[in-house]
Amino acid sequence: IFKDKPDDEEDSDDIDKLEERFLTHPAIALEQSNEAVCAMARKARKNLSRAMNLLYGYSEEGYRKVQAKEEVLDRYEDKLGTYLVKLTRRELTQEQSSEASKFLHTIGDFERIGDHALNLVESAEELKSKNLALSDAARHELNVLLRAVEEIVDMTFRAFRDDDLEKAYRVEPLEQVIDDLKEKMRIHHILRMQQGSCGIEAGFIWSDLLTNLERVSDHCSNIACCMIEGADHNLHRHEVLQSIRGSGEIFDREYSSYRQKYALTAE
Repeated sequence: IFKDKPDDEEDSDDIDKLEERFLTHPAIALEQSNEAVCAMARKARKNLSRAMNLLYGYSEEGYRKVQAKEEVLDRYEDKLGTYLVKLTRRELTQEQSSEASKFLHTIGDFERIGDHALNLVESAEELKSKNLALSDAARHELNVLLRAVEEIVDMTFRAFRDDDLEKAYRVEPLEQVIDDLKEKMRIHHILRMQQGSCGIEAGFIWSDLLTNLERVSDHCSNIACCMIEGADHNLHRHEVLQSIRGSGEIFDREYSSYRQKYALTAE
């Protein structure tokens, strides 16, 4: 389902472009920071894709690769965070300050997406090592959720990369659908355990999978809201969410479309 680009297509030196000498030229420093954050976002998206694939076919090599790339994401967050804090101490225009603040807020969310990718792989490893299997119904539902999460991550990345507010506004309706999916899937799984079609131990792993996937969508929501907030300096996060959810017909149309696209046939 999820296709990766070869590793040699990944950026390897974007983080090294953050040179101290550029701090005296905020416009250049912000341009370099933007490239590094976008590279970080690409790596987070790809690592999540790797982790999702390992749920279908686990391998130790795949586990080690996700783990190694998560450490790379940690380094990105550390170096970018330090660099951006130094930059915010310089004399910046309001627009430059807003851009630096957006980067500072979003790097934590991109790093956390990487953390959840690693958690997914740990769940895949646990299923493999304990010789556990999800029921056919559970695997079907999980596939629906994985596709929804793949779309929200891809949409968030493209919105951020292209500074596309239209895409950013479409993230929240899908995040709401993913929240709904998680709750429905949790209830369905309880029923399966009661009927004896799924074991308790596999049920714990199932719960971890749902939680991590839902939290990935939460971080996508954070990133999209941060973009919208940055575009309107008068809005704060809770006001952004109220603005999106209160947009009436537009939000309802997007929500309804995603709900149909990611319907659970077992309902």
